[in-house]
Amino acid sequence: MQHQPIENRSFADLIANARPEQVPTFNDEGDFRGYKHTAPSDFSVSLDDSVVTNDERATLPEATRSTLRRDMTTANSSSLSNASQPNTFTWKHMILASGILARAGTSFDTSGNFEGTPFFPGFDSHFGTAWLGENAEIPESTASTVNFPYSIHTVGAFSIASRYVTKLAPGLIPQVKIGQGIAIKNAVEQALIAGDSATNANQPDGLVKQVTGQTLVGASKTGLIILSETLEVLESNGLDKDALSVVMSPDVAKKMRQETGAKSHPALSLSTNRMLVSKFMPTGTLIAGRYSDYQAVTSSEIQFLAHTYTPAGQPETGATRIRSLFDVDAKVLNQESFVKVTGIA
Repeated sequence: MQHQPIENRSFADLIANARPEQVPTFNDEGDFRGYKHTAPSDFSVSLDDSVVTNDERATLPEATRSTLRRDMTTANSSSLSNASQPNTFTWKHMILASGILARAGTSFDTSGNFEGTPFFPGFDSHFGTAWLGENAEIPESTASTVNFPYSIHTVGAFSIASRYVTKLAPGLIPQVKIGQGIAIKNAVEQALIAGDSATNANQPDGLVKQVTGQTLVGASKTGLIILSETLEVLESNGLDKDALSVVMSPDVAKKMRQETGAKSHPALSLSTNRMLVSKFMPTGTLIAGRYSDYQAVTSSEIQFLAHTYTPAGQPETGATRIRSLFDVDAKVLNQESFVKVTGIA
C-alpha cells in the first residue's frame, strides 16, 4: 500500500511521526522483493510565523535566550535613544531581514511568485530630457523598462535530531528550528552573493557574477582610493551616496582597518553602518552600489520533510533526518547601480 504524506501540526510532530525513507517489501510467500520509498513526514511554516513560541523560548538555555534578545530586537526610531521593541523572531526576520544583503538594502519579495516576467519601471538613470522650442512637436518616446524571468532555485538545509532526546528535553525542539533557520540564512546569503550556476546548476547566479557592467581593479591601491574611485563612478551615474552600501570580504575589511587613513573613510564616503562584511564575498572583492536595485524573490513558506535516519550497517538509533526546502532567486535590475572591485590586496 502506498503511504500518504504525514501532515503535522507542529515541529515536534514532524520529528515524532517520521518514518523510514525506504521499507522492505515481501511477496505472499514471505520472500524479500526489494525496497520501496515512503512519503516523508511533512510540516510547512509561513515566513511570517514565529520561529519559537513564548513557551518554547522559556525552555531555551539562558545563553541562547540572551542571544535572541540581542539579535532579534529592532529600533523604533534612529533618533531616539534606547527606543527598541522585541522582534517577533519570525522566519522572515531570521533568514532575510537580519542578513547582510537586507541590511545593505536588497529588496526581498516574499510572495512566492516566480511565474511570468516581472515588470519594473525605468530607473532614474534611464530617463532622458530634451529642451523644446515654442510650439515644437513633442518627440515620440518609449518607456524604459527592465524585464527578466525569475528561476526557482531551492535551498536545502539538513539536520539530524533524536526522537528520544527531543521527548525528554523539549528545549531541543526550538534549537533544532533555530539551527535550520541559520543554515537556510547562510545558504541564501552565499548563493545571492557568490552563487555560480556554471559551477552548481542548482544555485542562482549571485551578485558577484551578475555585476558585469562596471568593474575596477583594486591592486596596489589604498582603501581610501578604492572607495573614492568607486563612488566617483556611481555618483557620475546620478546616484546619491546616502543610498549606497558596500559589501566586502573580510580581508578587504582588514586592509581598511589597518590603514592610517581608515578613520577618515566614513566621513569622506559612507557611514559605517553602510560598510558591511560578508564571509561569502570572494577574497579581495567588494561591491558598492544601490542594493535596492538587487531584487530577490523567495517562496512564502518553508517546507520541512523528515524521515527516520539509520546509517547503513548500523542499528536503529532513533534519529530523524530533517530537510528544509526554501526557494529563492535574485536579479540585478540596473548595472549602473553597482561597481565591482576585485584584486584588492
